Amino acid sequence: MIVKLNVNFEEVRAKHLPTEFTRFHFTSKRKRMSTITENNGQTEKGHDRRVHMKGAAEQVLSSCNFYLD
Repeated sequence: MIVKLNVNFEEVRAKHLPTEFTRFHFTSKRKRMSTITENNGQTEKGHDRRVHMKGAAEQVLSSCNFYLD
């Protein structure tokens, strides 16, 4: 998909994923993994970071305040 969209993922990664970043690896107990990215632009509450999470739907949704459908 990245090739088809002609996206330079290394450039995007360098911009949003600092060399010292926080990653919570997948475990069978938590049933999810998360990575915190930076430089995503200020939100309405003034935050510049974003959490990307993947895993079991019930675990991910229970961690969310809202979601886009």
